[in-house]
Amino acid sequence: MAALAILTITGVQSCKKSADANMDAENITSAQDFATSETEFAGAFDISDDINQSDGKIKKGASTILPSGAVFTWIDTSFIDGDGIEYSVDFGPLKTTTPKGLLCGDGKYRAGILHVTVSARYLNIGTVVAVTAADADKYYSGDGVNMFQLQGTMAITRTGAEEITVVIQNGKVTDMNNLTATFQGTKVIKRIAGGSTPGILGDQYEVTGSGSGVNREGDNYTWQITTPLLKRIEAGCARTFVKGIIEIKNISANRSLKVDFDPFGNGACDRTAKAIIGTREIIFTVR
Repeated sequence: MAALAILTITGVQSCKKSADANMDAENITSAQDFATSETEFAGAFDISDDINQSDGKIKKGASTILPSGAVFTWIDTSFIDGDGIEYSVDFGPLKTTTPKGLLCGDGKYRAGILHVTVSARYLNIGTVVAVTAADADKYYSGDGVNMFQLQGTMAITRTGAEEITVVIQNGKVTDMNNLTATFQGTKVIKRIAGGSTPGILGDQYEVTGSGSGVNREGDNYTWQITTPLLKRIEAGCARTFVKGIIEIKNISANRSLKVDFDPFGNGACDRTAKAIIGTREIIFTVR
């Protein structure tokens, strides 16, 4: 009987460890997918923000991160007709060899098409910008090797001279293995440095917000930025955030973790983040 009791207890402990490991894995996957979704959608915003900062005098040469190989196309050029302006940017098709996209001035690689509408002069309080990509646009973003297809809409509203609110709707991120994660939420983005020169290279942004998503394994989660995220727009840094902490809660497991984008406390542009689950810490690279 004693031996049987020992075996039973051991079995229960083993099951508990296995369950904990599974829940940790769910949380880590959610953290990885959030980090990818947030940084890649932020990159799509960066392109439009960079172009739109010319405030109605938009032309391809006004952008500091748009590469010469991208095709800028006007669809509606006038604010006078009352329905704003509209344009598209085509980075060319996704390539089968590396680098698989077009290298942009912020160090990110892009392929496919983005569509942008602007309701009024970009610097006017209340101006609304819509940045969209449908499946047919085949818009990809990444590091030239790992590329992610993005679908969805970003509704961007100018709420201050250096502040905008971004609502991400129906966001979808699909990796090269055809695994898909969904992403949505509301963010407030404040420019805290830069702005004295055309485009956004050299600018720094602080990001707050919250939302939800479904990771590539089908687990639902919520996210909230608990310490503002910091992004520096420069080659090597613009790939992801250099500081800030988010909290992610997997709904099915009812467990939370934090993701620290500055695990070594040095604000380095190294795409390294740290997941914190209770007393455990796991370093990972933003995909």
